[in-house]
Amino acid sequence: MSDRSAVISMPTTADLGGPGPQRFIRAPFYPTAPFYSTNPNVGYQTRFYGGTLLSTDADYAVNSESIRRVQFDIPCRLIAINGSSFSVGQGNALPVGVSAQDTFLFRVEYTTGDKLHVAARLGSTVVGSAQRPGELGGVGFTINPGATVILGITPLLANLRIDITLVCLEMRGPSNYTGG
Repeated sequence: MSDRSAVISMPTTADLGGPGPQRFIRAPFYPTAPFYSTNPNVGYQTRFYGGTLLSTDADYAVNSESIRRVQFDIPCRLIAINGSSFSVGQGNALPVGVSAQDTFLFRVEYTTGDKLHVAARLGSTVVGSAQRPGELGGVGFTINPGATVILGITPLLANLRIDITLVCLEMRGPSNYTGG
């Protein structure tokens, strides 16, 4: 008979430390440093996934969240999230003093319900740009093959095009053949 039982209370941070006198070690958090396999048959490729919300979409409504789903067929690590908006209304200009990333709220949720952002946040606080990528830090966010990531985008102004780009490192294993 095993002496295993259900954990009734979650462990504290102190409980999660390792054995010995040095229970925790310091490690860099930024820039993001994903795990790479030591298997020589695994290759890597950067791929940019994304979602777009257009003011002409049926689900576009100011201050109302729209959902965009991104399907992943290959295992990967989400390294950074970039995003921006563009005014497609008359004059094509945002209000004075408003940045393109401050015109929407954003959040990411994994298929399992695991939330990268526990609530929608102002875009400028959680997404970067091509010049300054919005790195996740640590090892990134692991996405398994067949999974879907839900992008929650809430426009704060009318007449916007909002683009979100997920910078991913795909892990490629052997295909439909084996070596001799």
